[in-house]
Amino acid sequence: MGKHQEHRILKNPRSIQKKNVKPSKGALIITSTDKFFIESRKEALTVSIILGAIFLLSGLWIIYPFVDFFTSDDFHWTMLFLLLYPFIGLLMLIKGVFKPKKHTNLSFDRLNGIISYPATFFGKPLEGPFNELKVVFAVSGAIDGYSPQEYLKVVNTFRPKKLDLLKTISYENPQEEWSLYVWYMDKNRPLPPGDAFDKYRLQDFERRKAEGFPRPLYPSNIPTPEATKEQQEEREKIGGW
Repeated sequence: MGKHQEHRILKNPRSIQKKNVKPSKGALIITSTDKFFIESRKEALTVSIILGAIFLLSGLWIIYPFVDFFTSDDFHWTMLFLLLYPFIGLLMLIKGVFKPKKHTNLSFDRLNGIISYPATFFGKPLEGPFNELKVVFAVSGAIDGYSPQEYLKVVNTFRPKKLDLLKTISYENPQEEWSLYVWYMDKNRPLPPGDAFDKYRLQDFERRKAEGFPRPLYPSNIPTPEATKEQQEEREKIGGW
């Protein structure tokens, strides 16, 4: 497992556009406001695929020495139970590949600092303080000439008594994705880039102004100025940053 990432804005994040937010056709972003940001994610039934492949291959390996018995006089009907193992594996594999993918939500509550994300396998989503969330940038190995790829994975943070499993929450650029989430969940900073947030920027600015422009919750490698020059001047005068 890689090193847990610091809660820090690493680089310019992915920009959230209105065209990618519902009710736009095909959009997987459900909500994008100054209070909540919710993404709907398609999840392949990877558990079913992996277990199905294991059952199928190991089942074929088990029955291989007995292949001749199925066509010999020594065959007994109980031998059919040997076929059950690879058959179950085949069914699980077919289910994982062809069954419609389920949708699970990755939810961010900006003002209360709460994140909710899908469990690794089954069960209710995991929920807890964003500042306690542990994530890693996991790297896949290079296969057949393909370059290794990084994924943003969340550690089983809010179920400490369970196995320390990893859950992939982004197959995109992990630094950009993590920067987006950290920036959004820093309620003392202006909203992240993207026209999906534009109609909420003034409202968010006024909230932070009423609070005296408290300093950011998380550090940043890049500037995070206000939407306008005038607003930036107000923040510097009142908040000092």
